[in-house]
Amino acid sequence: MDVSGKVVLVTGGGGGIGAGIAEAFAEKGAKVAVTDISLDYAQAEATRIGTGVIALQQDVTSPESWAQVKTAVEERLGPVDVVCNNAGISLPFKPMEEVSLEEFDRVMAVNVRGVFLGCNTFIPDMKARGSGHIVNTSSVNGQLPHQTFAIYSASKFAVSALSEAIRDELAPFGVGVSILYPGLTRSRMSEGQIPGLPEEARKALSAMMMEPVWLGRAVVRAVEGNQLHIVSHPDHLPALKVRMDALYAAFGEPAQPGYVAARMPTA
Repeated sequence: MDVSGKVVLVTGGGGGIGAGIAEAFAEKGAKVAVTDISLDYAQAEATRIGTGVIALQQDVTSPESWAQVKTAVEERLGPVDVVCNNAGISLPFKPMEEVSLEEFDRVMAVNVRGVFLGCNTFIPDMKARGSGHIVNTSSVNGQLPHQTFAIYSASKFAVSALSEAIRDELAPFGVGVSILYPGLTRSRMSEGQIPGLPEEARKALSAMMMEPVWLGRAVVRAVEGNQLHIVSHPDHLPALKVRMDALYAAFGEPAQPGYVAARMPTA
């Protein structure tokens, strides 16, 4: 897809990765709308980026908010060609038994329900047009679960699985799907994880943060090339290989002796 002139919607665009994605699409001549739960944050980024980027307030957990955003973007920019479901929240690192039900529900509502609603708001129009692209922001933790980060990791695994499944569903209709797996990137969410650390550790962690616009440019390339996986931090590959090797090693003899899987009928 040539993104020049295309209409791009980026949720969670009031800073961090979302703002980087919006900036990168604007660089390529796209018409961009950024949304955020905070209109002030969204407007600040729209003003910083310039080039006609518009800002809207949005609660990604609300179907009504999605409908309002869809109408507003279409009225001001035109039908949406690319949806970047980027809005997400995290929790402080802590053992799972210390996570409250309210915290669990909130993470799942924003990180999973929000992606579900974003996809379902625009998929019918994209299928009808025979074109479009969806980018869902997972995380490196969407492939590598992290101790004391179980709920966030679970939410991002859900985003990864949902995205791969709908890519197969939508491909016959000319609609692409990409998954972004960010590592440590400069944002309010990432920086919010480090205030309690010792000063030296805080500085070291901050220095390791990638600047968001580079992730945005990787997203643009993926949309242009209809690429499924977007890996911004390849330093996690050795850990992923360890995880996958352990999974492969579990494929031995079937649990039922002599079991032979039946072939599924084909049309």
